[in-house]
Amino acid sequence: MGDQETIKEKGVIIIEKFEKTFLKGELLFKQGDPPDEVYLVKSGKIEVFVNEGENKKRLNIVTEGEFLGEMAIIDGRPRSASAAALEDSTVIIIDRKTLLKQMEVDPLLGALITTLVRRLREMDRKLSRT
Repeated sequence: MGDQETIKEKGVIIIEKFEKTFLKGELLFKQGDPPDEVYLVKSGKIEVFVNEGENKKRLNIVTEGEFLGEMAIIDGRPRSASAAALEDSTVIIIDRKTLLKQMEVDPLLGALITTLVRRLREMDRKLSRT
């Protein structure tokens, strides 16, 4: 993996992150993969898509400053979509275990994030039916 950095505040590890560059066409993760990491796009464009038989259905294009993979990392469900670099892209990768530890340190933040993810999953499920 790329460069590693730990950000500390008042002696508590806030976040452990890695930076990695994905080349155009390279997969960040596949639909069904375990949720090990969340990604923050530092530069480039990432396509989020699902495979429907022989076809690929684009769900989103994630660009600089946006997160992806956040729902699966919180609720622990397998990835509901795949993600690939549309162009050479650099992302900051945040490890699931580190994020969950931080949510334990700040239970209010953890509860808020968990609630938001549940609501997003429910909306996603409803939209996929239409």
